[in-house]
Amino acid sequence: MTALYDQWQAARQLRQSEVVDRRDQVSTDLERWQADRLAHAVQLRQDLDQLMADLRANTTLWLAQTTADRAAQILPRQQARQDYIQQLQADTELLLANYQGDREISAAEVRQQLEYDCQVLQATVSELRLEIAQELRQVQQQVANIQAQTAVDLAGYRQEQAMVRAELLPQLTAYVEDLQVQVQATLKDLTAVRQQAAVVNQEQRQSDRAALTDSVDAMFTELADFRHQLQAQRAQLSHVVWGGAAVAQAAPAPRPVATRPAVTSVPARAAAPGKTAPKAAPKPVAAKAVSARVVPAKAAPAAKIVPARSTPAKVAPAAAATRSAPVATAVAPVAPAAVAVASPAPEPPSLEEVVYNYLHLAQGARLSEIETELGINRFQAVDALRSLIQKDLVVKQDRTYLVQEEAVL
Repeated sequence: MTALYDQWQAARQLRQSEVVDRRDQVSTDLERWQADRLAHAVQLRQDLDQLMADLRANTTLWLAQTTADRAAQILPRQQARQDYIQQLQADTELLLANYQGDREISAAEVRQQLEYDCQVLQATVSELRLEIAQELRQVQQQVANIQAQTAVDLAGYRQEQAMVRAELLPQLTAYVEDLQVQVQATLKDLTAVRQQAAVVNQEQRQSDRAALTDSVDAMFTELADFRHQLQAQRAQLSHVVWGGAAVAQAAPAPRPVATRPAVTSVPARAAAPGKTAPKAAPKPVAAKAVSARVVPAKAAPAAKIVPARSTPAKVAPAAAATRSAPVATAVAPVAPAAVAVASPAPEPPSLEEVVYNYLHLAQGARLSEIETELGINRFQAVDALRSLIQKDLVVKQDRTYLVQEEAVL
């Protein structure tokens, strides 16, 4: 084992010595090569400097020789150029002279040819003018013949038209008369239908009005019964509180009973020839319930009657109709009290009623006609018509406003 180690150690030392020797040899070679390289570079620089000096000397000598040669060649070249210019001018003058002669000869030939062509053209134009004049005369003759034929044909057409008109005029007159008869018959049928519908609607309104009257009478009857019950209850309470003597003193005075106002009817409009009388427009009648108050027995004031207003009649602005004023009667009580009779002044019709009456009488109108006839502005007319349309009393058809019944008929 020790021998192997010694052997490896000897080999190791041998390798290290070889590496050191090789390193020294490489360093020596590198130093030698560096010196050779420097010497070679110095030699190359010296050679290049010598070459540059030789080139400068040769270039200077060549330039001097070239300058001398060019200076020696300037005069001969100038003399040659002047000789060439003179020769060229002489040749140019000779060529221009030849060209001038050729141009004069060609101009003379062209002038002669143009004169000949002008004569030929003048002759051709003269012939064409003669031909055109002859053709124009022929065309004028044809136009005259066509005009004469047209006049003859027009006279014949007018004569035929007059004959056809004479034949068709009686037929057309008879057709128009038959059409007028049919239109009159149709209008009469429509008038009869409208009158029947108007009668039916009038009967319906009368029945509705009678039913409403009955309901109002029933309401007044119930009101009277309620008042009697209240009076009996009051007498009973007075008897309980004050005794028999107080009953005589606190005898309730009879309350005035407001009578139902008379029902006004819209005056019938005189029917124009060929037109039926328009029907009265249906308008809902609002019945106002009379409220009863219990008054203490100490005082019996005058009865306050609230007059029931009837629906204003539909009156046209052009024709004033009579309006029935609401009437309220009061029964005089036993106790000394003033009897109140309500007689308010008649109120003017509203704008909606005036517009509705105008549409009813005119059987439909446009917005501009309503403004002109009633003397109102556009906003008032539009507001009134919108309110009537919302109440289903007026309808709009093709920019024309009609009453609901007339629109249905």
